Amino acid sequence: MERPASIVKELIENSIDANANKIYVEVKEGGKSFIKVTDNGNGMDKKDAELSWQRHSTSKIKDAKDLFSINTLGFRGEALASIAAVSELTIITKQDNDISGNKIVVHGGTEVLNEEYGCPKGTSIEVKNLFFNTPARKKYMKSIEVEIRHITDIVTRYALIYPIIAFKLVHNKHVIVNSPSTEDKLANISFIYGNNVAKNLIEINYTEENIKVTGFVSKPVITRSTKADQSIYVNNRYIKKNQIITDAINNAYKTFVMVHRHPIVILNIELNVNNTDVNVHPQKAEIRIQNEKKLYNVVFNAVKNVLEETDLIPEALEIKQETLNIEISDEHKVEDAKQKLLVKETSVVKTTKFDLKILGIINKTYILAEVPGNLLLIDQHAAAERILYEKYTKELKNNNVFVQKLLNPEILELNPKQFNTAIDKKDFLANFGYQVEEFGVNTLIIRTIPIVLGKQFNKDIFIDYLDELNKGMPESLEQFFHDRIARMACRTAIKAGDDITLPQIKEYIKEIFTNEFPSTCPHGRPIVIKWTFYELEKMFKRVV
Repeated sequence: MERPASIVKELIENSIDANANKIYVEVKEGGKSFIKVTDNGNGMDKKDAELSWQRHSTSKIKDAKDLFSINTLGFRGEALASIAAVSELTIITKQDNDISGNKIVVHGGTEVLNEEYGCPKGTSIEVKNLFFNTPARKKYMKSIEVEIRHITDIVTRYALIYPIIAFKLVHNKHVIVNSPSTEDKLANISFIYGNNVAKNLIEINYTEENIKVTGFVSKPVITRSTKADQSIYVNNRYIKKNQIITDAINNAYKTFVMVHRHPIVILNIELNVNNTDVNVHPQKAEIRIQNEKKLYNVVFNAVKNVLEETDLIPEALEIKQETLNIEISDEHKVEDAKQKLLVKETSVVKTTKFDLKILGIINKTYILAEVPGNLLLIDQHAAAERILYEKYTKELKNNNVFVQKLLNPEILELNPKQFNTAIDKKDFLANFGYQVEEFGVNTLIIRTIPIVLGKQFNKDIFIDYLDELNKGMPESLEQFFHDRIARMACRTAIKAGDDITLPQIKEYIKEIFTNEFPSTCPHGRPIVIKWTFYELEKMFKRVV
């Protein structure tokens, strides 16, 4: 626990519990490198200050019942004691109504100073010369650059979830984090991540099954190559790892973002503290939660619903203003006769959102259209792919799967567990499109397959599905078969370069501009890009 970042985390959590509205973290290097965390919270009286660094001491737990109902962040009684045992520790603290405060200095677990001290309200804890008495531990310390990265990370996590608290992190007089106190959560995020991220976040405020999910998730246009910018909190406690919550977020974003891209997430999950165990990890980086299936469903629904309810059509990137001299060679000129102009009278499409006018097709790939105030480019392949994907997944949701009868039924040998699962779930498999019958010892004959998974029987997919059924019914068929259905939709859809008719365009537009229709193809590529007319006028220098 004595890693510098762990020390900072413990001290920040205790500062938050002490109702601080300012937390200052300072890190210095030198002969005796040190960490100093100062707050203006409640402070401690002399007795509590003397007890705070002793082993097995905490003011957060009054009786045994409190162990199962922890409402505070910094509750570990061993934290300050373990820090004091391997460092030169200084505690300066004062309560608001006291005339003076107290200063206690501990070296390697031995108190060397305890006196009255003039200081402002709050607590300041300074850790110097870490591991001075345990050189074996000191040898395995990371470089200062690595430690600063970890400290910056933990300060940032708590600055994001506690905007009302002003956080400041300074390293060698260089300000790394400076997040002033504010009640505006988005303004707070902009201080940390910048305006571009803040303006592309979607707010979540969702409650289901007595679980409340609040915070922000990014639009698909803003993603990262790692999950480093995903901050998950349970009852305002930062949780470094919880696979159930992470899986729920990832699956909710499936088909909205490109493969191997991850959204920015700042989510707080409020639930009954009696249903959580925050003492399963020495650094409180993980948490155990009862009824994980319910938690998964609530988080998934919270994120998926807000994505479906939000206009996710990305705006065109700002184009650098330059004067261009363009010469077009004869081989690239297009004769008027080859331009496929659409008839104006038949080009207006009424959707549930707005009336849209089709202007034309560019390079047999992009549909150009106009809506009030905006110019749109629609990727015909991405649109067709998404429409087919939605059609296939809707079949699964409604148990209305179209099947294909195999001219030559498949004979499949299975292990005993797989065979028993197939026979036990025979009716369920039939609803999904697989008509199976017993055909000897541990052997099936398969007569039909679901069309959504292709026109050929895939043994590996079928066996994987049986293994999943053996664990229990999967959360959703469309999620389980997502990759397969996405590939099927991609192969079947109209491609870039294919000829497309006006009636087809109209049908596509009616589909993709209905309410709650996703804005990306199943692989996460955008379907529509828009330019506002104001942006166009700026590009042509009509406005400043």
